[in-house]
Amino acid sequence: MKFQMITYQTFSINSKMKNSSIKFFWNIKIIISLFFSLFFFIPVAQTQELEYNPNPIIGLVDGKPVTFNDIRNNKIYDLSLNLYQHLNIQFIEYSLKKLEKKYPIIDLIPKKKVSSKDLIRIYEQNNLKERGTFEELEPQIRQFLEKQILQQHLLNQYSIGIKKGLIVSHLEIPSKFFTKGNIKTAYLRGNKKASVVLIEFSDYHCPFCRKIQTTINKLIKNFGEKVAFGYRHFPLSFHKEADEAAISSECAREQGKFEEMHHLLYSGKKSQTKSDLKQLARKIKIRSTKTFDNCLENEKYRGLINQDIEDASKLGITGTPGFFLGHFDHKSGNVKGEILSGALPYNSFKESIEKYLKDSL
Repeated sequence: MKFQMITYQTFSINSKMKNSSIKFFWNIKIIISLFFSLFFFIPVAQTQELEYNPNPIIGLVDGKPVTFNDIRNNKIYDLSLNLYQHLNIQFIEYSLKKLEKKYPIIDLIPKKKVSSKDLIRIYEQNNLKERGTFEELEPQIRQFLEKQILQQHLLNQYSIGIKKGLIVSHLEIPSKFFTKGNIKTAYLRGNKKASVVLIEFSDYHCPFCRKIQTTINKLIKNFGEKVAFGYRHFPLSFHKEADEAAISSECAREQGKFEEMHHLLYSGKKSQTKSDLKQLARKIKIRSTKTFDNCLENEKYRGLINQDIEDASKLGITGTPGFFLGHFDHKSGNVKGEILSGALPYNSFKESIEKYLKDSL
């Protein structure tokens, strides 16, 4: 019953429209069948072997099979992972309760108790003075520590059950989902023939995009020989004149001055009228001011900006800054990787980049 509840809440699509008991029944049946085939090894009686299908057929379209991977996206991956985690927790609890009744080696009551030192340590290390006195918070801290001790104890007992052969789990964690895309018209810095690329989708009027530039420059400095760094536009609709700023950078790029304009747009004032943008072009000593002015006035690169916005949305980027990090084929421009969101700290980018570099070896 609990499994059905989780399944329905997590995976039933447009549930408000599916009120009939027949539709509900078939939804649950299909979902349970799908995820049993995704997460479980299924015994085959005839061969006494275990079979696992990581990519089951969902249905047929025009007579051709459609597999789970054909329609999988970031959202489905997140939901799959959420279901896996819930099932894993429930399986641990269920198996231990069953075994405790029969096997003395399984004991669900932890021997470790919360000490006064533990309570004081948590209170002081987490600077909880601002939230209340120790006496006021002591019951909450105790409850937190007792829960931690119990969880760790159950995991230890579960390990014992597995080692003794009393528990066999057929649950399989969903395979990592990789988004596919292309750099297209991205402006590239770093090693343009690298096997790893980090593409930034940003808005020149976004304060967080301004903030992240220091981190990006540091990444280019430290990984520029191994990684390609791309920049594409994602001006948000509520940022006035952000489109014009993006177009101006492409007009400057046309004359080999993208990076100079890029730097000024992020370091200058937020309000940038067309007149302001023309002054910036002169400040970077653009080769032909007339060409630049015509380019900006005629919105020559409006189509490029719109394409960047469309591609960002298809990748699942909903805000700025957004990043597409992955394996890069410089000949085709194709990228296979993951989406990173927000002005993340340097170390977060560093760890993610190093993971892809290691996989490329």
